[in-house]
Formats: sequence, structure tokens, C-alpha cells
Amino acid sequence: MTIYIVGTSHVAGESVSKVKKAIGDKKPGCVAVELDMDRYVALKSREKGKGKIEMPILQKAIFLVLRHVQKQLSKETNILPGEEMLAACDCAHEVGAKVAFIDQDINVTLSRLMRKLGFFGQLKLLLYMGVGVVGIPVKGLVMSRDIDLNKVPDDEFIEYAMGELRRHFPSVYVVLVVERNHVMARNLQKLGDEFEDVVAVMGAGHVKGVGKLLESREDTERKC
Repeated sequence: MTIYIVGTSHVAGESVSKVKKAIGDKKPGCVAVELDMDRYVALKSREKGKGKIEMPILQKAIFLVLRHVQKQLSKETNILPGEEMLAACDCAHEVGAKVAFIDQDINVTLSRLMRKLGFFGQLKLLLYMGVGVVGIPVKGLVMSRDIDLNKVPDDEFIEYAMGELRRHFPSVYVVLVVERNHVMARNLQKLGDEFEDVVAVMGAGHVKGVGKLLESREDTERKC
């Protein structure tokens, strides 16, 4: 069996075209996406996370800032966050492929994230996001490199971004990247036993980690 991994940026128009081309060319038996059922429903309704969890005020502030950042990015690219995931699901139906949600339940992820961060970690994250929103150049708190938001970042930038995340927020990196990489790789391995070909669509920051986990299986071929 073969697993083809398509790395995306959640607000880049290029991501949508990459996903459509990969699924159209490969016509796999299964399309796996970096979503869980709750996030899929939220994307379909554009009611992100509404009514899913009750959050203390500091956590709510973090997610309000995050939502604001997403809206600003969407205005620049005219792509709603996660649009490439919905495109993947639509294309899967068009070629008769099964759609599989391979990510960890969003409520589990958020619960683990907030517990690991603790109060001061959440406060630091809010500050980091806040200065980015207002554009204050605080050294060590804002990434200094520019990227074309309409394109999927290259490997060099992804390595840089992951390094910055590990350095400033190791707990965030572990919960949002490492732990989810293991969940997605494990789910992809199960799908690989069931389907001859799988196209997996996930954020570019997960591609390398998930790929390495999959390469531990001799019968798995990874293509990006």
C-alpha cells in the first residue's frame, strides 16, 4: 500500500489546488484529513467550536485572539481557514473515496494543552499572540521572516517555525504537534492496512513528523 501525504497551509489558495490535483491524479481508495468530526462540523457550519467547551476567561481570550488572527489572514488570501480540508472531502466524494478523520478529538487536544500550559503559560501565549496582532516588534515574541500567505511555506520556513515554537512554547509544541503526529500516524497505519492507496491531507508542519513515524513500517511508502 502507498500513503501520499499532501502538506498544506490552512489559509493558502495553493493548498486547495494541491489537494484537488493530488486526489484527482491518484484517485485513492481513501482520503484522510487532519480533522476530527467536531472540527469538520464546525468548518461546514463556520461556527468554530461553538458550544463545545466552557472556557475560563484567560483561555477564552486566547481563542478570541486566535480567531481574530485567522480572520485577518483570511482577508489577505480570500481563503477561509481549513478550506483545503473541505475541498479534500468534496474531492474524495467525487472520486468515490472514503473520507477518514485522522486527527485527535479537538476537545482532548484543547484540554491537554491548557493543562500543560498552566496559568502563566497561557498568559505568555496570550502576550505572544497579542503583540503579533498589534504588530509590536518585541524580540523573541514575533517571527521575523515574511512568507507569501497564498503559498504553502517551504521546508526551510517550516523548520524555522517549528524551532521557534519548540523554543518559546515547548508544551504547545508537544501537544499540538508531537502528540497529534502520533495520533495521525497511528490512524494512517490502520487505513493503510485497509486501502491500497491513501491520500493524507495535513498541515505542512506535521508532514515531516508523521512521515518519519510511517517510515518505521517497511510496507509504507510516503510521498509528499
